[in-house]
Amino acid sequence: MSEETVCPKFTPRRAFPALLALLAVVYILDLGWYECRVLVPKLGAAKGSVHRVRLLAIQAKANKVEYEVDSVRPEEDVPCAHSLFPQGGASPCWYVSKHANDPIPM
Repeated sequence: MSEETVCPKFTPRRAFPALLALLAVVYILDLGWYECRVLVPKLGAAKGSVHRVRLLAIQAKANKVEYEVDSVRPEEDVPCAHSLFPQGGASPCWYVSKHANDPIPM
């Protein structure tokens, strides 16, 4: 017996399915935990919101951008899910809070 048959080499062709399977397991566990928190609120909040000020990025002449607070709706609460992946039709709260201060392109 050669060593290669006992200990196969690590190749991207073998790593990709394993990585894909790991990602699927993590997503299923995240979904299960999210659904448990929806059904049993004592386990913690499944949904939440992030408060943000709506800042508009308005294109001006000569490739310049002017920033202005939205006069119609200056503030809003963006709904989110307390999870790793988007669940229940909402983005994860970690992602929403990271991008809460991003200007809205016009």
